[in-house]
Amino acid sequence: MLTLIPFDDDRVVGARISGKMTRAEFDAVTSALEAALQKQPKVRFYAEMETFGGVSMDVLFQDLKFGLSHWKHFDRQAVVTDKDWMRRLSILADKLLPFIEVKVFSSDDTEAAKAWICET
Repeated sequence: MLTLIPFDDDRVVGARISGKMTRAEFDAVTSALEAALQKQPKVRFYAEMETFGGVSMDVLFQDLKFGLSHWKHFDRQAVVTDKDWMRRLSILADKLLPFIEVKVFSSDDTEAAKAWICET
């Protein structure tokens, strides 16, 4: 299940992810990101990862396609999680994608994560 989290900052798209992500949910996130890109040259993504039950191959392919076509349009990502494997994956992404600043926060630090993602 994916729920969009509203932000007052036009650069930020937020989502709470719990369980398996459907194609409709993925499409909702990409639509929100596309709308943000209509207003801003670079966007930021805030993700609260409670649990992650995976995605279908179709969604995975669409995610890769979207990511590859828009990688230059992201400058920050905040990941809020208490899952060690998600924390490690986010840290790896930060190293592999040096043009996108990725920072991981624990679920106790959601306010700090929201403040960081909106910093200038």
